[in-house]
Amino acid sequence: MNTPLDTEKQAFRIAAKKVRIEANKQTPNAGNIIAEKIIRLTDIPAKSIISGFWPLANEIDTRPLLEALHKAGHQVLLPVMQGANQPLVFACWAPGDKLVTGNFKTQEPAPEKIKMLPQIMICPLLAFDRQGFRMGYGGGFYDRSIAQIQAIQPLTTIGIAFAAQEVESVITGPYDQPLDKIITEKEIIAIT
Repeated sequence: MNTPLDTEKQAFRIAAKKVRIEANKQTPNAGNIIAEKIIRLTDIPAKSIISGFWPLANEIDTRPLLEALHKAGHQVLLPVMQGANQPLVFACWAPGDKLVTGNFKTQEPAPEKIKMLPQIMICPLLAFDRQGFRMGYGGGFYDRSIAQIQAIQPLTTIGIAFAAQEVESVITGPYDQPLDKIITEKEIIAIT
């Protein structure tokens, strides 16, 4: 049964998807710009374990970022969905690896790939605010995963988005996890 908060979030997601589609048309090279910004970040330690994500639909093209992180010597991971109401697991990826189609048509590393916990998690989003909150797709996969990993080890979270996806305030619930940074094609927003 949907709560009023669920209904409000769903309407927000529909509007946010439209904004992202238009932003993708207006700035198709945003993925390259964001990749350059992340590679230049001085607070990412050498040889970090970093989870990214393979782009879906009108998301920013993360492939340049994934390749640049790998080339810079980081261990790159991609999320693997385990099912509804479950946190993600993260499997090793390298350029040229064959991906398999997972739940929700996500592209994931093959099941035999080594699983690891990321030290840095790069998150997709539909909208964000300057308090570090993101609106995801509604499954809670990233929020669950962030909470689970932070209970085990330190984790830096970075949302990547088109600048046009910024909103005054994201609708949040009790389980929503704020991000540490948000990086757009225009700026790096550090959440304090």
